[in-house]
Amino acid sequence: MTPSLDVSYDLLTLGETLLRLSPPGQQRFEQARLFEIGVGGSELNVGCLLARLGRRVAWVSRLPVGPLGRIVDSEARRHGVDTRWVRWIENARLGLMFYESGPLPRTSRVIYDRKHSAASELGFEDAPWEALVQASAWVHLSGITPALGASCRALVLHIAALAAAAKKPVSYDLNYRATLTNPEDARTALEGAAPSLHLLVLAERDAQNVLGFAQQGEDLAAAIAARYGVPLVALTRPPDAVPGTLLLERGVLRYAPSLEVEVIDRIGAGDSFVAGLIHGLLDGDGELAIRLGGFAAAIGLATPGDINYLGPEDIVRFHENRIGGLER
Repeated sequence: MTPSLDVSYDLLTLGETLLRLSPPGQQRFEQARLFEIGVGGSELNVGCLLARLGRRVAWVSRLPVGPLGRIVDSEARRHGVDTRWVRWIENARLGLMFYESGPLPRTSRVIYDRKHSAASELGFEDAPWEALVQASAWVHLSGITPALGASCRALVLHIAALAAAAKKPVSYDLNYRATLTNPEDARTALEGAAPSLHLLVLAERDAQNVLGFAQQGEDLAAAIAARYGVPLVALTRPPDAVPGTLLLERGVLRYAPSLEVEVIDRIGAGDSFVAGLIHGLLDGDGELAIRLGGFAAAIGLATPGDINYLGPEDIVRFHENRIGGLER
């Protein structure tokens, strides 16, 4: 019998979070003599924004005992994420991400130093997974976690199956990272999780280059839904694509708003999109989901750092369709 918990959550998620080190301003790595510290990890980014939107969120991971682990833990908690299920590991390391912003004509770059991190060995023994799934309304997973190692890959597939058996909706962001995995392994992980999924999120370029689809736009979303048997497909598209980013919800197409964005930081915008989607879908509102996802992604692109600091005043402007301008 699965033990019950004394808490309940709108969202359960799990995965690795990294310490982010960035040159100040627009400096390049080789120029920098100082680095600004941040925190970022796809699943925690999603959880933080949903917590800021008022959702009850649990994030599970492994963190190293010591000050670096506490930086991540305190950042998660300050946004309202419940970290009580994090497992603290002695003599372990925290993964690092070096990020260099790239205003045109430069290219933004990420260098990972995350092998053998505490979170790369996340496994079945780290949390009461069955009870957590039962206590949660939605489970969110990412294709990054299976790429971290065998135990993470097995755990993601296990959690997806647990959630499906409990009739809990599961979202999966393909989140392809060429520096972590390869197309074949990314496809295998997705195929293992697909029977359990309610929502699949992916970029059009990854659907084509990683999964091997030839279609674009609406036809591509329909082809993805047909191949993987997923009720909802969210497809992010290039800024100049018409139509743009879209949600296919059981045959119904919905479109994200087209917003003018001054890009400050490209990291984490996709996670903001996912959080907005889940927030709307938890309310059973697909139109709100795609509109809020697009808006949150735009705010993320215009904000430094991985975690989106979208606040109540932004939500007021969102509902009033007021973008940009000056308040005083």
